[in-house]
Amino acid sequence: MPLDIKDRPKQKFRTKTVRIRFLDTHKFSDVNNVPVFVKKGDFIVIETEKGEELVLVLGNSVPDPENSYKFLRKATRKDIQIFDKHEKEAEKALNICKNFAERLGLKMNLLKAYIPLNRSKILFYYVSEGRVDFRQLVKDLAKKLKMRIEMRQVGVRDGVQMFGAVGVCGHECCCSLFMDKFDAVSVEMLEEQNLPPTPMKFTGICGRLMCCLAFEADNYSIRKDLPEEESVININGREYTVKRYDFIKEEVELIDENGMSVFYSFDELDRLGIKREQTGCGGCNGCGKNAGEVEIGE
Repeated sequence: MPLDIKDRPKQKFRTKTVRIRFLDTHKFSDVNNVPVFVKKGDFIVIETEKGEELVLVLGNSVPDPENSYKFLRKATRKDIQIFDKHEKEAEKALNICKNFAERLGLKMNLLKAYIPLNRSKILFYYVSEGRVDFRQLVKDLAKKLKMRIEMRQVGVRDGVQMFGAVGVCGHECCCSLFMDKFDAVSVEMLEEQNLPPTPMKFTGICGRLMCCLAFEADNYSIRKDLPEEESVININGREYTVKRYDFIKEEVELIDENGMSVFYSFDELDRLGIKREQTGCGGCNGCGKNAGEVEIGE
């Protein structure tokens, strides 16, 4: 006798991990245990701390054991219609929030409002240089919108990622294309990469130093082990002056006693045992002390 549909065991699908993009912040992440029939370009519904969210699948990824997002279903036409409806509603709510914030004199730049599919709350993303006391704002919004209100402060780089922009290089900003987190970028990176010490030339659309400065930072970490420029080194009994380094080609230009240029790769310098001379009490064997030893009374 055939089983009723409700008594039949649920069909189990093989699963995989996919790369996704959130539609509110445009940030990237991964979702585990997604059915293998889900493909690039599909929309799926997942459960996050914000509620049920519609997200875009970018392709397959590697499993992430720390990921807590739960796959719910492949998005239906109704899910997409609800998302579009919520986007229009959120846009109106954002204008209301801006009016309330202006009336209260709050120094905050409101960027976007977002309502998850299950209407668990409405989120307002904003940028501010300092702390904002938005308690009265939240009360006014809750009374007006009849929804749970959540205010989320983001950085200026998050704002550019959220809306997208074209960088000074003429291409879409890296944060909008592929970056899932922002690395620290400092002025010291300009010196390390032999760039002119003029931060304004390397400032992005967001007003911060360009993220791409951090992409090659690891390539220049070898600098601390290389002899300083203009220092004199000895190779096979001959003295050479270090003129410059090319970190793209990974080679150094040396000037011999006759003023002629010769080139050595970083690997060749390493095989020859040529390193930067240590200074201070760093265990350089110059004074017989070990690193960290200090004589009292010196």
